[in-house]
Amino acid sequence: MKVAAMNKVKDLSMPNMLFTIMNTVFMLVICVITLFPVLNVLAVSLSADVYVYSGSVTFFPRGLQFDSYKKVLSAASIWRSFLNSIIVAGFSCIFSLIFTSLASYPLAFCEFHGKKIYTFMILLTMWFSGGIIPSFMVMQKLHLVNTLWALIIGPLIVAYHVIILRTFYKSIPVSLVESAYIDGANEFSILLKIIAPLSKAALATIALWIIVARWNDFMGPIIYLRDNHKYTLQVVLRDIVLTASYGAYGVSGTGSAEMESLLPEQIRNATIMFALAPMLLIYPFLQKYFVKGVMLGSIKE
Repeated sequence: MKVAAMNKVKDLSMPNMLFTIMNTVFMLVICVITLFPVLNVLAVSLSADVYVYSGSVTFFPRGLQFDSYKKVLSAASIWRSFLNSIIVAGFSCIFSLIFTSLASYPLAFCEFHGKKIYTFMILLTMWFSGGIIPSFMVMQKLHLVNTLWALIIGPLIVAYHVIILRTFYKSIPVSLVESAYIDGANEFSILLKIIAPLSKAALATIALWIIVARWNDFMGPIIYLRDNHKYTLQVVLRDIVLTASYGAYGVSGTGSAEMESLLPEQIRNATIMFALAPMLLIYPFLQKYFVKGVMLGSIKE
C-alpha cells in the first residue's frame, strides 16, 4: 500500500504533470490537423451549393443535402470500380496471408541447409526492387496484363510482412511444435492447426496492411489495366478529382447553370468519402489486433 501511494505521489509530481499536459495538447493538435481535411470533405459533400460557393463550409455541413451522394451512388461505373477494388483487396489479402505464412514458417521453426541464403534472398527484395519495366514484362509474359490478377499476383509476398510474421512465430513456444512432431503431425498440419490459430493478432495486422495497400493502390492499375471497365476505385477517383471526368463515369451534374458550376466540387468530395468509407468501417474491428500484433511481433527476435 505504501509503495503504491508513493508511486501515485511520484506520478503527480510537477515534471510528470507538465509532460502529461504538453503531451495531451500535442496529441489534440495532431488530431485536429489529421481530422480537419476529412471533416471538411464530408461537410462540403453534404452542404448546399450556395454555402460551398461562398467558401463558408468548414467542419459542419450547411444546408444539408444528399444530392451529390445520390449521383455518385447511382453511377454504375462507380459501383463496378468499387467491386473491382473489393476483388483485388480481398483476393490479395487471402493469397498473401497464405504465402506469407508458408514463407515465414521455415524461418522460425525449421533448420535446413541454405537457410541463411533463403533469408538473405528475402531481405534482398527489401533493399532492391526489380523495377516497373521488369515487373511489367513478367506480367506480359504471363498474359496477365489488363487483368485484375496482375494487381493480385504482383505484390503477393512482401518481405517486410515475412519478417514481421517470422518474428511473431518465434514468440510461440517451440515445445508446441515439438509435441506436434511427436504426435505425428506434418509441417502443414502444425502450421494450420497450431501456429495459425495462435497468430491471429499478427495475421490480422498484416491483413489490414494488405487491404489498405491494395485498396489505395493507384500505380498498379494505371500500369497494368487498359480497359476502363476493369479500373479500380482509386483510378476512377483520380479521374474525377483531378481531371473532372464526370461524364465518362456517369456522374455529371444536371440542373440549372448554377448547379452545373458548383456541383462538381460536391461530387468530388462525395466520391472521396465513398472511397474512404470502407477503410473507416474496417479499421475499428481490426484495431485491437493491429496494436497487439505490432507489439507482440516486436518483442522477441
